[in-house]
Amino acid sequence: MLTLRLSLLVGCFLGLSVAGVVPGRAFDRFISIWLENQDLDKVVADDAFTDLKRFGILQTRYYAHTHPSQPNYLAAIGGDYWGLDHDEVVRIPSNVSTIVDLLEPSKISWRGYFEGIPGPGYMGKASVGLPDNQSPTGTWDYVRKHNPFVSYDSVNNDGSRLLNVLSFDEFQDDFAAGVVPQFVMMSPNMLNDGHNTSLDYATNWAREFLKPLLTDGAFAEKTLIQLTYDEAEDYSQPNRIASLLMGNAVPKGLWGSTDDTFYTHFSILSTMENNWGLPNLGRFDVGANVFKLVAEVTGYTNSDPPNVSRVNNSVSYPGPLNRNHSTKLTAFPPPNLKLEGAGGRPILKEIAQTWKSASKSETPYDGSGIVYDGDNSPIYRGQG
Repeated sequence: MLTLRLSLLVGCFLGLSVAGVVPGRAFDRFISIWLENQDLDKVVADDAFTDLKRFGILQTRYYAHTHPSQPNYLAAIGGDYWGLDHDEVVRIPSNVSTIVDLLEPSKISWRGYFEGIPGPGYMGKASVGLPDNQSPTGTWDYVRKHNPFVSYDSVNNDGSRLLNVLSFDEFQDDFAAGVVPQFVMMSPNMLNDGHNTSLDYATNWAREFLKPLLTDGAFAEKTLIQLTYDEAEDYSQPNRIASLLMGNAVPKGLWGSTDDTFYTHFSILSTMENNWGLPNLGRFDVGANVFKLVAEVTGYTNSDPPNVSRVNNSVSYPGPLNRNHSTKLTAFPPPNLKLEGAGGRPILKEIAQTWKSASKSETPYDGSGIVYDGDNSPIYRGQG
């Protein structure tokens, strides 16, 4: 069994190392690094973050979706968070697709790297790392709630996909070998992300971690690096967070600048679709604004959500994973099979095939970009 597992890992590594890079319109690689639970105003006043701002674009109107942490991670790769309002283990059925399903048919490599994960594709709730990696109270190191891939059955039922859910040690190996995939999502452990420590602890960690990634020649390809937060700290205020774009895909003329476009974590999906001309998921990825850095290259037009003045995003809307909303929904909603996404293409054909029996069912996804929360629930309408 050990020999088989090692063979699979070696095969996975070799497959990645020889794979060609699929050029993007504005960047060839995207790395998203997530920290925990801080308000925008506090982050931008932090010394280490201020130092990093010199090398990138600060996105000043970036909003998380809800509280607590887990639904925000799920949203970034799935185009919805299914009403989730807790951090317990969840399973999302295999007929619900993610960014992985969009990337793989186009031969765009991907991996998730999660600091402290005990092994590839580990699906446990948490793990405690070495003593020097634990918080003073000995609490968890790696946590599943910060790893969205393993909550989707379309990933966790596929062994080859689970082999792409790895640790920071594997990231350092891939970086040293020059084989970092084209789509990367990363979450530090519970100390380094600031969850069990503090704002400045996390930003100082991030500055040191990013130093080699931001040096000249770190990547041969155009690489866009996002440093962002899962959610804000203050639940009583609109869920506005910090997001900083760096890397050699950011022209030096834009270093130290700001971008005041409205974004949510769904914008990660729409930006990937726009950059690589990908199909869409038929969910809230459609209608989400594309990062301005990319939109200006591709000619994509962004706009504020129609209800932007009422955006709060502090309470989850109803859905099959919601425990507390007064409206109870049990079914995972069907995607809208008739939407065109930011990539200029329709829904992924495999998704359309999977959901064809629901082609006349009502859906909450209309491509309008309207932002929903617990006080402004999604409206189900006919597909179109």
